[in-house]
Amino acid sequence: CPENGKEELKEKLDALQCHFTWHLSVKGHVAPSHVLQKLAVEIKHTVHPNRAALLGLQAYLHQMKGQDRAALQSLKDAEEEHERPGEEPPRAHAAASVVIYGNYAWLHYLQASYREAESYLERIEQLCPAPWDARLVPYIQAQKGWSLLAIRARNGERARECFEVALMLEPENRDFRAGLGTALYFSCCYFWYPDIAETARIQLERTILEQPNNYRAKIYLAKLLEQEDTERSIGLIKESAEKSADPDVLKASALFWLRQRSTEKAAEVLQRALGLDPDYHLLYQTLAKCYKLQWLNAKEEDKNNILEAAIKDLEQILQKHPDLELVFAKLQFAELCGARDPAQEEKIYKDLEKRKDTLSPKGLQALYLYWGRFFLYQKRSLHQAKAKFMDGYKIPLMTRERKECGQRLIKMARYYPPAEADTFYRFIEETDRHLESGEFPSAIRFPSFAQISRWLPP
Repeated sequence: CPENGKEELKEKLDALQCHFTWHLSVKGHVAPSHVLQKLAVEIKHTVHPNRAALLGLQAYLHQMKGQDRAALQSLKDAEEEHERPGEEPPRAHAAASVVIYGNYAWLHYLQASYREAESYLERIEQLCPAPWDARLVPYIQAQKGWSLLAIRARNGERARECFEVALMLEPENRDFRAGLGTALYFSCCYFWYPDIAETARIQLERTILEQPNNYRAKIYLAKLLEQEDTERSIGLIKESAEKSADPDVLKASALFWLRQRSTEKAAEVLQRALGLDPDYHLLYQTLAKCYKLQWLNAKEEDKNNILEAAIKDLEQILQKHPDLELVFAKLQFAELCGARDPAQEEKIYKDLEKRKDTLSPKGLQALYLYWGRFFLYQKRSLHQAKAKFMDGYKIPLMTRERKECGQRLIKMARYYPPAEADTFYRFIEETDRHLESGEFPSAIRFPSFAQISRWLPP
């Protein structure tokens, strides 16, 4: 393919609607392996007609990892899923074809198979001669929305825009409404914004009326109702845990019981989930949380036995699943080890830091947060704790881990003379000023830590 022909081909590819052109906020934000593990669960258990879109996302992630053969297989699976008889309207079928062919074209282009890439462009042109049929837009937007949601909660606002566009064109589509409810819920969880929570609740109430078997929607609604209507929240959690085989639903149920300080119920739900999917990495992360709470809440005479059992089980899990993304479980394992042997805890942190280039930004934030707490509570070193919390806060990604690093810095500042305390505040303000603009949508602003410091108890 001549150089000018390659540039022309690239221009055509850039104009496509598919996973390779949607800027899905993966690189520099999340580990592709983490998303792939989550995605495998979602593909298996989704209640929406979005499996082909999720398989397309899987192909995109495999390609990012250099796994071209796996990427091609995911696209073949997407085609098979797409060709299964269903009740979707012709325009939904055509929209899915456009996305699948676009993904094929990009995959072949990135493998330098330019003729193959051009052949898929021709298929798209035959299917949708210019100008594009506007009736395809809502279905393409919905595929983009579901893909954004499958990656991370931070994408909730972008996914919300996708589903709102889709609903403007097809206001009675129940799956689009369910997608909007999920997007609103993710935005609420990520940005801690109360107005979104109420809008999400209304949308999710409608979703569970229209889709009574949508247990993810019921779990999301239960979380929103947890404080104001605990009885109904518990009812939704129990129903979802009893009727669903989705490990993500069961994980969320277990986390609910942990927040209620009911570790026995959480452990019971987790064991069932692990029986259904022993390779789902987030279940082990939740199990580690469960062990820690069991240990903290145990009677003094039982603490050692619970601690030893937890350490032994987590050690076996980490050895048995070296290929899973288990950074958060490993950090919680380190914390439990530290109760017995602080040197072992610090060794785990040092080992993780040696391979920090393989950690996601959130994983690295968590490492610095745990390490900072170690220096604060085990070593009683404010100086070293400060350095680690600052390292975590500097990573420009808005997460609970980053938020806690900032809160701890502000609390620590109170133990310093005013001149030194000011260095904490200046660091936080300066760091926030340099955050990438895309991290905080203009409509939603995370409170400054100057504000947060006024809310914290003295």
